[in-house]
Amino acid sequence: MSSSKMRDDVNAERLDVDEHPAANEVEARILGARILEPEAESSGLPPRSDHACGGSVMLPARTFTGPVLARTFTGPVLARTFTGPTVLEYPEPDSPEISPQEIPGLVGQLSLGDDQPPAWTSHYREKGWTLSSLFPALVWMPSYVRCIRGRDTEADKSAMGLLTYSLKGDVISGLTVGCMLVPQCLAFALLAGLPLQTGFYSSFGPLVVYGLFGTFRQVQPGPAALMSMLTGQALDGMGLLTGESRMAGAALLSWGVGVSSVLLGMMRFGFIVDFMSHSVMNSFCSAAGVTIATSQLKHMLGIKMPRKEYWWQTVSYLVSHISEAKGYTCALGFSLLATLLALKQWKTAGNAETRQKHPIWRRLPVDAKSTGFRILKLIADLSSLLAVLIGWLWGFAYRQAGIDSVALVGNIESAGFQFGLPDSGFVSSVKIDQFIVPALVMTVVGYIETVAVGAKFASKARYEYDSNQELIALGLSNIGGAVMFGYPTTGSFSRTAVGAMFGATSLMSVLMASLVVLLAVYCITPVIELLPLSALAPLIIQGAISVINIHEFQVARRASLSEFLVMLATFVVSLALDVKYGLLMGFVLSVLKTMNELANPNLAVCGQLEGTTFRDIRNFPNARQLSNAVVIRMDARLNFTNSRKLKEFAVRAVQIREAGGNKVEFLVIDAKAINHVDLTGCETLESLAEALKSHGQQLVIANLKGPVSKCLHQAGVPESLRKLGGHLCLSMEAALAVVEGTSQAVEEDQELSELVRRVTMAKQIQYATSSPHVFCRGRSPFQDGNPILSPTRISV
Repeated sequence: MSSSKMRDDVNAERLDVDEHPAANEVEARILGARILEPEAESSGLPPRSDHACGGSVMLPARTFTGPVLARTFTGPVLARTFTGPTVLEYPEPDSPEISPQEIPGLVGQLSLGDDQPPAWTSHYREKGWTLSSLFPALVWMPSYVRCIRGRDTEADKSAMGLLTYSLKGDVISGLTVGCMLVPQCLAFALLAGLPLQTGFYSSFGPLVVYGLFGTFRQVQPGPAALMSMLTGQALDGMGLLTGESRMAGAALLSWGVGVSSVLLGMMRFGFIVDFMSHSVMNSFCSAAGVTIATSQLKHMLGIKMPRKEYWWQTVSYLVSHISEAKGYTCALGFSLLATLLALKQWKTAGNAETRQKHPIWRRLPVDAKSTGFRILKLIADLSSLLAVLIGWLWGFAYRQAGIDSVALVGNIESAGFQFGLPDSGFVSSVKIDQFIVPALVMTVVGYIETVAVGAKFASKARYEYDSNQELIALGLSNIGGAVMFGYPTTGSFSRTAVGAMFGATSLMSVLMASLVVLLAVYCITPVIELLPLSALAPLIIQGAISVINIHEFQVARRASLSEFLVMLATFVVSLALDVKYGLLMGFVLSVLKTMNELANPNLAVCGQLEGTTFRDIRNFPNARQLSNAVVIRMDARLNFTNSRKLKEFAVRAVQIREAGGNKVEFLVIDAKAINHVDLTGCETLESLAEALKSHGQQLVIANLKGPVSKCLHQAGVPESLRKLGGHLCLSMEAALAVVEGTSQAVEEDQELSELVRRVTMAKQIQYATSSPHVFCRGRSPFQDGNPILSPTRISV
């Protein structure tokens, strides 16, 4: 392809450097393509040999009169006209090929100076804020419009992943989820002990705000069972009994959750999701499910009872007043619950072959392509709406028949949405500890629930999301609900799954769902007044049952007794006291369990199998031990919690070996499983070397990893060990050479110094390439002849 033809294939945009005096460097990072045919003369790129192994290559500073074209790919890459050094990051040679149309979407960053925005930028940066990262709708909405208008969207593929935008899918899924949300938000408001219209207030505002600020494209936010239960318990703890005071308290909680989420997001605390054990969350959710289901039995049975603080109090009251159960109420509630559970079981029954073997499901349509199957699937997906419709008809029939023993929703005092703030007098009357602790618990729980739901679908569709921005989006959505006197909300798994199944491709589906809620507020509120409470309770119980996971307890009991005990303690405390205390108990026990594992690592005496392979002699009794050395291995980080254990084990291993009549001259520590050493660990190694020297023995540390070598080097351990007769070796071969007396100390020092230099260089390269804007501000690490980052040493 000629150079002129290449210029015809791209739109070269010239930039006058004089207009951007701050511009002194440009970074063009091209990811995900394989180098095919270098043509250095026509493209201005270095020869193939300079970048054949991947990495980055710097071009000298020069003024170009036209676009820089990278001919090493299947098509040209435009790097714009500029003055200054160029840094091109080349991928590994075995990466997949790309076409010219895909290249614009693969360019990670190209910018000039602090005042010039990047031409292409990562949507959600790890460092630094941008308008698009704070307001993601600026990213996906233009791309969405281009996609639905049939424009070229190749440049947007990196953001879309495998989920192509579809207006039809978003409209259908949004309307479906909205129909599902309307009865659910009423049921969850009932669970929280709030007036039912609060469910509408907690749905519309959060949906609209999250649709503009969220990054999970398929998450459906709004009221959820767990957050509703936590809200109800928090309001009970505040001593709020009337509907008006509980609405004000719920709005105050929503403000607290919203503000704390925004602050945590701005401080980049999105990683907090990693500090909550999966097993603890499972047991916490299971206990919450039991609590939620039990709390709704009063509506299923028609028994009037006050709200109880503890789960066991609710059970005790229901058992003692079971004679007060109403027959008509039980008939409606339990029949609807059985229908909902049956539809869910059918929906998750599996493929056609599995359904054919089921004694009941085989009598129903089993072919997924048949009309009957699709109709039944639609009924199962909209089972919540179906239950409400049946319940309303049943309630209407009861009323016409003059049966007044069935409790109805009754009058809903709402003429639409209301906006405002909790009264200052009410706010001052709330005790700070009764407000802060529940708000923080709901912040963490709501965020974890949203990320757990959203990340699952984002992983399937392979699109980007930002955990920190999610905190901000959830915070703003809760604030949006708070100004409408709603209560805290989070992402819903059931609604998200239904939305994804019906074709949700963007947050446009969330905005469509908000329209359904808007219509419901102004159109069907009078109709809802005839709805029996026993028709809403099955919706809550069904959702509560779905989060009870007995299988996880069984797996934990078989796999890890300690983890099973942590789960059991979390579950029991959550039921006996309060779920927030159970969550705290689980977190504390998980931390203690982790600290115990760090303090008691696996320590083993190793023997030689073949060559330099050393394995635990307890598992490999045929492994041969060295005649004049003891080889031990530690499978953990070496830090202050386990340093003493390592030293004691090493000394004891040497003593036992000598007690058997063998003369030990060397103690070899196989450090291949040690990836970090703190200062206490460094001092322990020096102390161990000194203790061995007093007995005429030497310490040898083998299989050192790069970060460990750097840490030891910076702490001055190599010099100390050398004085004490010790050795630091990068491999077991080198350690065996020391034991056999064929190693040279100079070679050891040179190898260690070279490894430390490479680790330092790799860290600087990682920093330089991980931040999309690092080359746009300040000085480039390639300037001033930096020896570590010189172009000739860039491949490591």
